[in-house]
Amino acid sequence: MSNLQNDPNIESMSLQSKTKLKIVGIDAPIFFVIVVILLIGIYMEALPQNLASGLIVAMVLGILLTWIGEQIPVFNTFGGGPILCILIPALFIYWGVLPESVGILTDHFYNEIGFSDFAVTGIIVGSILSMDRKMLMKIGSRFFIPLLGGVIATLLIGGLVGELIGFGFAETLFFVVGPIMGGGMAAGAVPMSEIFAASSGGDAGDILAKIAPAVMVGNMVCIFVAGALNGLGKRKNRHKNFTGNGEMIRLKDGQKKIDLSSGGTSKFEFSINSLIIGIIVATTVFAFGKIVSTIFPTFHAYVYIILGAAALKIFNVLPEYIEKAAEDWYDLITKAWVPAILVAISAGMVDFKSVIEIATNPSYITLVVLTVVIAVLAAGFLGLLVGFYFVESSIAAGLGMADMGGSGDVAVLSAAERMGLMPFLQISSRIGGAIMLVILSIIAPFLM
Repeated sequence: MSNLQNDPNIESMSLQSKTKLKIVGIDAPIFFVIVVILLIGIYMEALPQNLASGLIVAMVLGILLTWIGEQIPVFNTFGGGPILCILIPALFIYWGVLPESVGILTDHFYNEIGFSDFAVTGIIVGSILSMDRKMLMKIGSRFFIPLLGGVIATLLIGGLVGELIGFGFAETLFFVVGPIMGGGMAAGAVPMSEIFAASSGGDAGDILAKIAPAVMVGNMVCIFVAGALNGLGKRKNRHKNFTGNGEMIRLKDGQKKIDLSSGGTSKFEFSINSLIIGIIVATTVFAFGKIVSTIFPTFHAYVYIILGAAALKIFNVLPEYIEKAAEDWYDLITKAWVPAILVAISAGMVDFKSVIEIATNPSYITLVVLTVVIAVLAAGFLGLLVGFYFVESSIAAGLGMADMGGSGDVAVLSAAERMGLMPFLQISSRIGGAIMLVILSIIAPFLM
């Protein structure tokens, strides 16, 4: 008996059992008390229509749903948390589990108060400025050939197939191909819906309800395709240029591997002052975009925000500490507020009845799958032409464009067993998604 008591394995198990479950760093019992308090306020309709109420309701529900999604086996590899955030609030309002006042509250907070511009601008500016410029320069223009090739191929072939099967050329571009290839939900679908609304005179919420299913279903298809490519790459009879087993660039005998690492972590530490700088920089770029769109109203302000941030990065205008500050602000938004953004979009802007009608349309599902397959094939074959392996180029430039942004990148690379390709997928999701927004903003006034 005394030997069992002194067994270090028993002691370790005892310590693990005593470890408190935490949700976003808060002890679970305390977090659930917070949830209960907010639910009481929701059902009593005691919460005012203001920033404080909208932010805390969206944040807590978003954090809870993200945590639940991460606990579900298999589903958590398909971007479970973000998918629950965009599905459950709209579904619960549709079923009557949550009152309509939740939708009104989150819509007011997100749109009327202007949280959307504040957060989405931070995501766009921070994601572009946090890219490793040295890595971009080392890659050169080669990576953009399969990237842009995939975009052009999906737009043209997808649009033509959509026209042939009766879905419509323009409908396919704007509500299937564009959203899938647009870089995710927060930085892609949301600004995309506003761009389309400005061009068509429609409601951004209604448009987003038509866009959201393509992003979510497309993300799931991407993960299945990533697993399939990984399996094909392991076959013994594969062609020598088919896969690099995680290496992107094909090297000739005697060539040294190109180092695409950033050379270590930044010398600038995270701080409150860094966040202040990040907020100032991101919102200044937002102001720049608004000013230019007022002078030249041809394009939506988001297009000028993207171009402004890209110019700052490409021409190395800002000192490193400011770029790091923009990255810190971006990190805060993605960790704390992206779940809140998705909840606000779902509860306040998505009509679940419309989502069901769209997602159960056979033509729609066919076009979603076709878009991902075209992106993969185009990126793979064009990658071969510029010295990449087929599988790695397909994943990095094809699936990186078609998945659901950050969480989609992780899920795709996990399924493909190629986490080392993350820098390339970040380029696809961020720069590629921004390019798609610019392209759609150009053609929307003519086709919508």
